Amino acid sequence: MLNETTPARGRRLGRPARGTEGDATLRILNAAMPIFLAEGFEAASIDGISAAAGVSKKTFYVRFSSKADLFEAVCLRFIEERIPAIEREAGYFGSASECLHRIALASLKVALTPDVIAFQRVITAEALRFPQFALLMNDFGQTRLHSIIERCLEQAVESGEITVPDIRFAAECFLNLTIRPPVDRAVLGLERAELTHVKRETLKRTTEFFLRNCRP
Repeated sequence: MLNETTPARGRRLGRPARGTEGDATLRILNAAMPIFLAEGFEAASIDGISAAAGVSKKTFYVRFSSKADLFEAVCLRFIEERIPAIEREAGYFGSASECLHRIALASLKVALTPDVIAFQRVITAEALRFPQFALLMNDFGQTRLHSIIERCLEQAVESGEITVPDIRFAAECFLNLTIRPPVDRAVLGLERAELTHVKRETLKRTTEFFLRNCRP
């Protein structure tokens, strides 16, 4: 019985049927993600990824110029699958406290998962050799999250609830105070990659601490 990675009888491995070339790309991306997360970038091999995807190395190189090229594509896909969840949950209604708390809570729900923490570790491990990985994470992940926070702060300023002379700086401070510390500790293995009751309570306290310094 054939499984998803077994080629049909009579068709060469890695030769997708005409019109299904995009399927081979998706199979490579789907196969690469768990391999990168489990083995890291350095240990992961194109041979192993191609075999897991059920394609030939020739097919792989038609679609990706290198392992680094593949990892960048995986990185973008990884971010695009997770940022919308934060955007949906955040919302922009209610008080500044409610809005900021929802953004931070949604961010930590996404960030404090084993897959995201493992992904962060891979990027950190390769930061010197492949700084473009971290740049992608910043440009397509952190920058979008930053914009969500800025929009919340802008609305709170317009309503007169808070006074913030520099929205961008304030958003960066909020990130550094509420979201980055628990994620960094999880990446370092100092805490579990999950959103615990203690972390939820700490989030409430840090959000209010931030706002006390922003209210007129």
